[in-house]
Amino acid sequence: MQADRIIISRTDGIGDVILTLPLCGALKQLLPGCKIAFLGRSYTQEIIAGCEHVDEFLNWDEVKNNGDLLSRWNADTIFHVFPRKEVLKLAKKAGIANRIGTLRRWSSIGLINKPLFYSRKKSKLHEAQLNLKMLAALVLKSTWQLNEIEHLYGFNAKTPLTDDWTISERSIVLHPLSHGSALEWPIENYADLANLLLEAGFQVAISGTQKERDTMADKMPWSHPNLIDLGGKLSLDELLSYLNQSKAVVAASTGPLHMGAALGIGALGLYSPKRPIFPTRWAPIGPKAGYLVSEQHPESGQLPFSAALVFKSLMELLDEETSN
Repeated sequence: MQADRIIISRTDGIGDVILTLPLCGALKQLLPGCKIAFLGRSYTQEIIAGCEHVDEFLNWDEVKNNGDLLSRWNADTIFHVFPRKEVLKLAKKAGIANRIGTLRRWSSIGLINKPLFYSRKKSKLHEAQLNLKMLAALVLKSTWQLNEIEHLYGFNAKTPLTDDWTISERSIVLHPLSHGSALEWPIENYADLANLLLEAGFQVAISGTQKERDTMADKMPWSHPNLIDLGGKLSLDELLSYLNQSKAVVAASTGPLHMGAALGIGALGLYSPKRPIFPTRWAPIGPKAGYLVSEQHPESGQLPFSAALVFKSLMELLDEETSN
């Protein structure tokens, strides 16, 4: 089956996109010489640009208003990783020969011609493994272990930071909020963790949007000289570069957590055991990635870990000695 010009369609969030990048790496490994375009949303473009396996970015926010932009790429194969009905229709209209996706919705019938029959919702596989499972449609290796996947990202930071930022070799990034996309750990606990890290000689950076910074306004030890306020001050590619120069990131299951894991820095994720948001599906994958999972799904809606436990787990992840 010919697959020389391939489109990967994933038009949702940052973390979802990052966990799709290994599919690009696997295709480049299994089909040397193939060309890959990634169809994504505008706000994920800077992430996709950081992947060495992607040859071109196709902006869904433009393509949805001009289907010819998809046709002009002359693809022979498209992976509908995130099946969006409008993309399914445009791909068929463009005459793409191999239209790959899971056939679990009536809206996909007649639009996907290389169907896969498996459920993400009920699976015990990781999201990245589920993405790679789609390679079976091309009769390619489709079963990958997590320690294999961490080598498939091809992910790098390309935007140099300005001299305004001085990042310590012992910089830890804390990303407390998630726009409601993940179960969160209380901001007060992040503040306690920040204090423990500062006492241990780390530089601590608090990241988030300006709105999230406003939410944390009176809850962080902002006056400490080694606490860095990143709230609303970095673009996505600048945050990527900041993470790349840092030692670790701590967050719930959010984009910055997966960014850090893909870059190969320490990445400690905080999770509930509830399906489908559990770490079996969404844990960070990387050479220095790890996670904590609560014993039960918290009725309060916030993760119950103590700052001392998260601090200890982070030190173990980084192989740091501490007297705390």
